[in-house]
Amino acid sequence: MSSPLPGTLNSQPLQRGRDALMHRFEVAKGAAAKVIGEKLDLEKYPKLFAAGGLCASITHLVTVPLDVVKTRMQVTPGVFTGINDGISKIYAAEGFKGCMQGATPTFIGFMMQGALKYGFYEYFKDSLAARLPADKRPEGGKLPIPAMIVAASAAEILGTTCLLPFESIRIRMVSDPNFAKGLVGYGTKILTEEGVKGLWGGLVPIMCKQIPFTITQFLMYEFAAKAVYKNLANSGISGEDANAKFGTLITLGCGLVSGTAAALVSQPGDTVLSVMNKQKGTSVLAALKQLGPGGLYLGAGARCVHVTSYIVAQFLIYDSIKRLCGIPVAGAQAAATK
Repeated sequence: MSSPLPGTLNSQPLQRGRDALMHRFEVAKGAAAKVIGEKLDLEKYPKLFAAGGLCASITHLVTVPLDVVKTRMQVTPGVFTGINDGISKIYAAEGFKGCMQGATPTFIGFMMQGALKYGFYEYFKDSLAARLPADKRPEGGKLPIPAMIVAASAAEILGTTCLLPFESIRIRMVSDPNFAKGLVGYGTKILTEEGVKGLWGGLVPIMCKQIPFTITQFLMYEFAAKAVYKNLANSGISGEDANAKFGTLITLGCGLVSGTAAALVSQPGDTVLSVMNKQKGTSVLAALKQLGPGGLYLGAGARCVHVTSYIVAQFLIYDSIKRLCGIPVAGAQAAATK
């Protein structure tokens, strides 16, 4: 009788043990996926990322002329008396191209920023809610305010990281049209002359602008929407009926409140960022000293019109896509809990 090969008897238990371990791993992996799938609707997030990128890029592209006037008013105070005067003078001197200065970096930058901002805000909110015990989750899909702030801040940090170089190029295009030609030309020249700091040097002021902006935008919108849907529910109008009959009006009104509040809260950071991009080497403190308290709100009127117009349009597009995809809009769940 032939004897077994050396090591055969020893390898069989090891093989069985490895197979058992792999089986347990696959079972645990499947169980984890099931739990995550039950808590988070993973199929909706690609739609939300796409909706966020679409609504942000389109609305910012349409409002470029307003942003051009706002930026020119910040970097060259006193040149224009108002929005209409600014657009008229720019169009007379530079034509349609002058009014649309910085359109390319605006579209690309905000497509990336909007996708990350809206998509991750929804994901982070759902993730934080899923971590709460079922008996401690607030009614109507609401989260504690600190959790909402964390979700909005984290989403905006990711979005702003991608947006910042495009925003730096846009501001340079508007404030100094003769600096270079085209998106690549501006980006290359800034990178060559000023290094990475030239594109990401405004990180502190833009974060100071964008994070409060996004927190205010989302929280004000959701609070307003929840209040409206809640009142309609108390009046006997169900969430589905309210959405069908008044959904667009609710989005419009809440967007106006959200946009105005977000513009005023973030105005100082926006003004400081414009000054820093115009004057190379200017620090945050130097810009603050130069502007003074009153200077922080230069161009606030133009920016309020600009911001409110695109925030309203963004929420109209975003909520329309959510309704089309069968995803509940902000505040709608509040109607289900009187």
